[in-house]
Amino acid sequence: MCFSCVARERELRIFYLQSAGIPSILYERTENNMKSTEKIEERVKMVDMHQYFIDRIDEALKTQRYIEASWLIYSCMENRFFRVLQKYKNQCRYCKGKSKCKKKRNELAISTKIACVKRLCESNVYCISESFTIEQLEEIKKWVKNRNDLMHELLSLSTYKDMDDRFKNSALHGQSLLSDLYKSCTTFRKIFYSDGYEFVFPKTAMEQCQCAKNSKAN
Repeated sequence: MCFSCVARERELRIFYLQSAGIPSILYERTENNMKSTEKIEERVKMVDMHQYFIDRIDEALKTQRYIEASWLIYSCMENRFFRVLQKYKNQCRYCKGKSKCKKKRNELAISTKIACVKRLCESNVYCISESFTIEQLEEIKKWVKNRNDLMHELLSLSTYKDMDDRFKNSALHGQSLLSDLYKSCTTFRKIFYSDGYEFVFPKTAMEQCQCAKNSKAN
């Protein structure tokens, strides 16, 4: 493990903790409680990758490339929810076999991932309910649907001339939602890996999952 990687990871953690509204004086305590199983080098590369795309989004908005910005925001949102589910999905009894949830690749629809997080939020699973809100998840869900509708209507005689304005509104709103989502994911990760915390997957939430319905149908 190289010293530069350790230093870089420490700086990044401070940045994200501060972004999540956590006072810097609590950093040492929080740092000791975060017990990720991922290698620091991998975490650093992941953070650098996301920063690359955040910068691309900013640049796209500045140069009025709103379709590109909206597309990248959508991809970042998908990845954030995928990473959240990766932490706990194996505790679900229906995450098995050939289900899309079981696979390491990001194959689940974003609406399915949001629904999973929302069910846990409604079930008051601490690491989720302290990090996300129902209103936030519903707003992201609506944004995703609107963005998808815009994509489907892109080549339409009745709408193509005003697509720039429509995608501008989508991209600007999406950027705000994405910023809040990153903060929520940072808070979630902090709690999930804190000393003494144990994630428990509520059975009622499992039974409402699409994977459960598919399993019973088969």
